[in-house]
Amino acid sequence: MKLNNVHWEILRAPILLLVAVSAMVIAMVYYTYQWSAASGAQLARERLLLTAIRQKNAQVDQEKLVIERYRDAYENLYRQGAIGPEQRVNWLDALRAANQSVQTLGVDYQLSQQVASPIKLDTVGYKLQQTTMKLQIKLLHEEDLSNFLRALEAQHAGLYLLQTCSLSRNANSGFSVRFESKLSAECTLAWLSLIDTAVVTASLQ
Repeated sequence: MKLNNVHWEILRAPILLLVAVSAMVIAMVYYTYQWSAASGAQLARERLLLTAIRQKNAQVDQEKLVIERYRDAYENLYRQGAIGPEQRVNWLDALRAANQSVQTLGVDYQLSQQVASPIKLDTVGYKLQQTTMKLQIKLLHEEDLSNFLRALEAQHAGLYLLQTCSLSRNANSGFSVRFESKLSAECTLAWLSLIDTAVVTASLQ
């Protein structure tokens, strides 16, 4: 069956309209697909961002709990001078106060340079340093040594470890004086300081 000119004139408009509508539908389907793909990618990015935010918030909450748990201990150490630069003046004042409290016959001391402590401490942002102090104490009685160490601890001048301590009897001079030193003690203390790692790094540069 052949279309004549009359039939073609009648059908041309609907056919062109059909072609135009089909093209529009195809274009809409294509752009809808593109928009859906872009939306899916954006949604995936938003989900990743949301997960990162949730993890960050969880970390902040955990850090707050840690701070609340150890805040009192931290503030106590800070007041004692165990956090921050070494407090040599406070240490020497504590020695004098302990000496006066126990009334020993004299305390000589020697301080070393501050070095990294061999004690392993898992503390983020801080490094444990130590300063060695060697003491020579003249005593009348053995109990004077333990009394002196307790008096030194009572000064709360910082955090230290008693590494070694030894007693020796002084040589007899032939006659006894009432307040003459009968014993000598040699002790080694390690004064500990928590230093900000940024400060340690800057001092080494």
